[in-house]
Amino acid sequence: MSSDMMMTPWLHFTGGDYLIFKTWQPESKGAIAGASIGLVVFCILERFIMALRRQMEIQWGSRALALMQRNPNDADDRPSDKMDGTEEGCSSLPITPVKGRSRLGLVPPFIPMHDITRGIFQVFQALFSYALMLAVMTFNAAYIISIILGLGIGEVLFGRIGRLNGGRV
Repeated sequence: MSSDMMMTPWLHFTGGDYLIFKTWQPESKGAIAGASIGLVVFCILERFIMALRRQMEIQWGSRALALMQRNPNDADDRPSDKMDGTEEGCSSLPITPVKGRSRLGLVPPFIPMHDITRGIFQVFQALFSYALMLAVMTFNAAYIISIILGLGIGEVLFGRIGRLNGGRV
C-alpha cells in the first residue's frame, strides 16, 4: 500500500493497514494472524488490569472507611444529651437514635498511596482503550474479531476478580 492510498473504509480481511505504528503494517496472511494473536493477548491484559483495579478499589475503600471510622470529626455522629429513649408527649415507644453523616463524611479522605495509584491505573486503562480503538478503526475484520474474542476471554479469566460476592449480587 503506497503512502498516498487511503485505508479501506469498510470491513475487510486484506492486509496493508497500519496497526497503531507506522512500522507495524501486516500485509501477509501470517502477519495478520500474528497481529491478531497479539491483539488477543493485548485484550486479555486489558481485562487483567481492569480486574486488578477493581480489586484494589475494594481494598482502598475498606482502608479509607477504617480511617474515617478512626477519626470521627462529625458532630452529627455524637448522640444528643436530650435523648433518653422515649419522646415526650408521645407513646412510650423507644426512639432509636440514627447516626447521621455530614456531607464531609461522604467523600473519602485523600490518601496519596491510593489516589496516585488509581491515577496510574486510569492512565494505563485509557492507553489500552485508545490503542484498541485505533485497531478497530482500521476496519480490518480480523482485528475486530480478535479484539472481541480477546476481551471475552479476558473477562472469562478475570471478570470475577474484584467483584463483591464473586460477581453475584
